[in-house]
Amino acid sequence: MKVLYSSLVEKIKTKPKIDGFCDDLTMLGIEVDDIQSFKGDKVINFDLTPNRGDCFSVKGLIRDYCALKNITFSLKKTHNFKSTKVFAKKIKLSAKEACSAYSAISISNLSPKKTNNFPKKIKNSLKAAGIQSIHPLVDIVNFIMLETGQPMHVFDEDKIKGDLEVRLAKKNETLQILGDNDLELKDDCLVIADSKEPIAFAGISGGNYHSVKKSSKNFLIESAYFDPSAIKGKARRYGFQTDASQRFERGVDYNLHEKALAEAVNLIEEIYNGDFSKIETKKNSFFPKQKIIKISSEDINKKLGTSLKENLIISILKRLEISLLEKNNSLLSFKIPSHRFDLSIKEDLVEEVARIIGYDQLPESKSLTVNQNYEVSEYQFTDSIKLFMKNKGFNEVINYSFLDPKILENLSISKNSISLKNPLNKTIGTLRTSLLPSLVSNLEYNLKRGENFLKIFEIGKSFSLDNPQETLNFSGLLFDDEKFKNWNTNQKFDFFYLKGILEDFFSEYRVDKVSWKKTKNNLLHPYASADIFAGKNFIGSIGSINPIFLKNLDIKKPFYYFEIFLSAISSNHLTRLKASSVYPSSQRDFSFEVDNSITFEEIQNCVKHSSKAFLQDMKIFDLYEGANIKKGKKSIAFRLSWGSNKKTLSDAEINKEADLIVSDMKKKLNAVLR
Repeated sequence: MKVLYSSLVEKIKTKPKIDGFCDDLTMLGIEVDDIQSFKGDKVINFDLTPNRGDCFSVKGLIRDYCALKNITFSLKKTHNFKSTKVFAKKIKLSAKEACSAYSAISISNLSPKKTNNFPKKIKNSLKAAGIQSIHPLVDIVNFIMLETGQPMHVFDEDKIKGDLEVRLAKKNETLQILGDNDLELKDDCLVIADSKEPIAFAGISGGNYHSVKKSSKNFLIESAYFDPSAIKGKARRYGFQTDASQRFERGVDYNLHEKALAEAVNLIEEIYNGDFSKIETKKNSFFPKQKIIKISSEDINKKLGTSLKENLIISILKRLEISLLEKNNSLLSFKIPSHRFDLSIKEDLVEEVARIIGYDQLPESKSLTVNQNYEVSEYQFTDSIKLFMKNKGFNEVINYSFLDPKILENLSISKNSISLKNPLNKTIGTLRTSLLPSLVSNLEYNLKRGENFLKIFEIGKSFSLDNPQETLNFSGLLFDDEKFKNWNTNQKFDFFYLKGILEDFFSEYRVDKVSWKKTKNNLLHPYASADIFAGKNFIGSIGSINPIFLKNLDIKKPFYYFEIFLSAISSNHLTRLKASSVYPSSQRDFSFEVDNSITFEEIQNCVKHSSKAFLQDMKIFDLYEGANIKKGKKSIAFRLSWGSNKKTLSDAEINKEADLIVSDMKKKLNAVLR
């Protein structure tokens, strides 16, 4: 929110310097983003937290500052507005909980009292706040909004048919709001309506047709209290935000609507002659009641570590217009002012006392040493994975979990995706079901900037509507344009390179019984991919992206990708290590002719099942198809290592193991020893 410095300090007798003024407000929790020059004045840009709706006005900011300094502030005195003319329309509050108070006034036959008499202060305040000047009456109510925090709206009364009703939108109702945006209203949207149609999106924006123009002659100004829950998120649903919705979402003083309207009318009367009706106000039984919070000075001192006297606590809260209602022994009952929506429990009052005292003035206390059992946390686990990948030459990327739904559709993984009801904008309206779309976006971004070699990884969460869940995933992407390979290396950055990275990963983190099977993941190339299992548990996939999707992604060359479910891998990977055997190991090389359909995994399982006693390692070193090998067959050669921690194995023992392997390979896989 942007406010003129002069508008703030004119209400304080002792004019503070701007730097000290801003520092004091920041210490109160009202952060100042920046200060800019404006026509010999200064514009202060405040970054307000969502809970402090009361500070979305000059009055709210000054109220907090003066409470800190224990000084008073002055507001412009206004006379009690009086009129004998009856407000002609009836007001009906059909959405009783959403709108429990509504005030309105009719104005006609306006003529300026003096030529060029419109106050420059109003024009400058609006311009500094970034609010466009539309019509003198609109400018006045917007100025009062900046001063008090109460949004109001001006209608062209001649275009309103019949009486006014505050209700929820009906099925298939539409409204063109200011700015010519056509909205299809849902049944939870609050509207102001006449007897024919909606004339405003309540608390958010007026209707375009019923807005005032230069030609308008008769006017109706509304000022209402809308419950924050009825306004919250509605503007964002349609992809916009207004000054009114920002305030009503956070909560506007429920006792302010009639006072602010009277203040606006007083200002109009100063500038214009005209006919004014009485201010008509309608309230119902859902109008908020003043909150009471009970707390003792002992509670406050205990939580703050202070020894403040009861009278001082009462005085501090009184500065914030939080007045003492009654005292029952040590228990104090305080009335919460109508503008403080953020105060509801006794801890809130503790925080208010701390704010005024100053957090930097609270006593320090030395923390006692606490003995704790050390456990490997998820953070330490993921942090160690990040270090592992950096050592492999990969760069970490961090992406939002929100995506454009079109990206998921392009990859055919939008099924079971979760869409947000109130996204900040449409391009981040869906939660990702996989880390792949995020990494693809990173790849596209880098390719457009001339990067032709990329090794990236991410550890993040994916989300699914299927038995609603979120999972922590570990994913990597490898892209290498062959034209840009380095002259001094023959390394191929392909499927097998990425598979080797994962094999090292599984070895590093003691993931046992890892197997690689034909993938069922349609995202991946059917002949350059694999699903990964740890025992019988599916833990992820790896492979080249399916060419079908490259066209949708506008990427000309394939890339390699993997995604592992970290929830399926134990973070407690520090298993007990064993010392190397002092006895020598023995190796034998084998070469078998097998059918082309036989996988290395089948051979490996057969060997491990046959030689259980002393087998330590198995490594493939040759695969051959061609001359001297029958059609439909292949030759596969591997080296086996045997050893023992208790003795040196004899030739007889090794021969026995070798014979078992040859026998089982023949029986189970129809393999022929070469």
